[in-house]
Amino acid sequence: MSFERLQNMGRLHEQELKARELRLRIGAMIEQIRLKLDPFEDIENLETDIAAQLCIELARLTIDYKGILDQNKAIKKALGK
Repeated sequence: MSFERLQNMGRLHEQELKARELRLRIGAMIEQIRLKLDPFEDIENLETDIAAQLCIELARLTIDYKGILDQNKAIKKALGK
């Protein structure tokens, strides 16, 4: 097995771990946003400013996650998977 192939396999594994971590963080953030926007809570008690900040962070994490998935697809193609 060539050094380049081993290097790419290691890179793919590392990227898959990053994707898994981001997926968990995204899921947790979605739950946090839902808690901040409880539909049964009085409007004046909603923490919409915090929910908005969380949504911005969620968007950033989602962009990062999709970027990693694209990189993984390219690495898999290079590996013939």
